Amino acid sequence: GNRERQKRLLASSEANGNNGNGNNGNDGTSVPTIPIGSGCVAQVYKARLRSSHGLHPAGTSVAVKVQHPRILEKVCLDFYIMNKMASLLERIPYLNLDYLSMKDSVDQFRDIMLPQLDLRVEAHNLQRFRRDFEGETRIAFPEPLVGLTSREVLVERFVEGEPMLNYVKREDEHHSKKDREELAMIGLKTVMEMIFLHDFVHADLHPGNMIVDRNKSVRGQPLRVHMIDCGLTVELGQLDHMNLVRVLGSLIKRDGHAAGKLMVDTAKKCQATELDVEMFCRGIEKICIDDEENNFLESVGDYITDICYLACKHKVKLEAAFINAALACEIMEGLASSLYPDMKVQSVALPMVLKAEMMHGLKGKFKW
Repeated sequence: GNRERQKRLLASSEANGNNGNGNNGNDGTSVPTIPIGSGCVAQVYKARLRSSHGLHPAGTSVAVKVQHPRILEKVCLDFYIMNKMASLLERIPYLNLDYLSMKDSVDQFRDIMLPQLDLRVEAHNLQRFRRDFEGETRIAFPEPLVGLTSREVLVERFVEGEPMLNYVKREDEHHSKKDREELAMIGLKTVMEMIFLHDFVHADLHPGNMIVDRNKSVRGQPLRVHMIDCGLTVELGQLDHMNLVRVLGSLIKRDGHAAGKLMVDTAKKCQATELDVEMFCRGIEKICIDDEENNFLESVGDYITDICYLACKHKVKLEAAFINAALACEIMEGLASSLYPDMKVQSVALPMVLKAEMMHGLKGKFKW
């Protein structure tokens, strides 16, 4: 069971102290029984290494993520129900919901969720993120202890700091306006890099998965954001990523007609007539013109709602990759705007789009 797996792993770890929250083994090991956090797949405990492991000396604080028992059965049942519901909704006459790729989105979410049930995959994701952002002083990811990690247990360096949620909730002497604005810029820049440059996106971004501290190894001790719980990720592959860059890039540059045409051209299934395609493209163009005071990344929710309506109306099937990437943008935009309401997302997004287009050998024009 869950408890036995925890005991086996923590045979090489020592809890921070018993204090009534752990059981002392015969060897004097104190095994924590109260988690410091719990999610849908696993719960997390804080412990200390009893002996050195690689470059980590004895006494190093670690986070121990232990999978819930029988989680595979529960998750598979959830996806079976979601798949059936999506299929049923897509078959409702006249609503044209199949053009929103609901079933495809469920399948894509299943494909990125099921690997998370092997915690070695999360360890690999952490290594990939650490490599992608190597040398960055304002963003960090926990270091996994791969030798102590198994399918059901993940061990990583414990991150000390304050939850991002504290900065979102209030502005006071400990959470200044300047700090909040800095954190908004760090978070947005990081997500834009994930989407446009790395094609490897943290798919569970919310304030609870971000820890804030000061980087004491850098002069001035600037704020730093640690992104944790990296089990869910999205990676498209070269062709789909290039298509995504072209579509999002066109929207960010306010070239709505080009964005609409690209959505049609890259769709794997399209039953729209030539008239429907033209009306869809004109609709996307009108959205960009009507909202010229803003930008796609500054009002993602409104854009997505209108685009989905046009897709259903004109029978243009949206790719699940576009919807999922846009939703990731929306979540980060919502977080950034709550910290820094006056932030101009365009100043961060455009350089990323240009770099991504150069990376894929694309050429584009700007509409200001």
